Amino acid sequence: MSRLNPTEEEELRMLYQITVSDLSYFKTQQWNVTYYALLVEAAFVGVAQVLGAGVTQADRILLSVLAFVSAVSALIVIGKLEKSISVRDARLAAVRETFSAAFQRAWSAQVKPESMIANVLLLRGGIVITTFLTLWLVALRLGAT
Repeated sequence: MSRLNPTEEEELRMLYQITVSDLSYFKTQQWNVTYYALLVEAAFVGVAQVLGAGVTQADRILLSVLAFVSAVSALIVIGKLEKSISVRDARLAAVRETFSAAFQRAWSAQVKPESMIANVLLLRGGIVITTFLTLWLVALRLGAT
């Protein structure tokens, strides 16, 4: 590890802080996208319920297409955010390598256990399952009586 000049140290510290802030923001955005996607799916079910027996085949098709498009859109946004998170994680790892041995010891004091399922998979799974449920309710169940 080469010795950094004060300007380089300050730049790395600033990069580290900004990157940690970015990570927090992107992860929060992933959850928000998921919440809103689920809310939109619930709205489609609500519209189908309000239409009740008066729901036409065209209404069902339109609601189903809109549910599918909203889910795909949410999955794309979550994917883009996940890529941004990966870039920031790699950036943090690179910056941490330049820090002192004392920092390295403190950082590695407790090894973080590997999660069995990544949070992003739970978010994506929630959207996919909810979309299938929405499509089932809108296309087959609600207003069919």
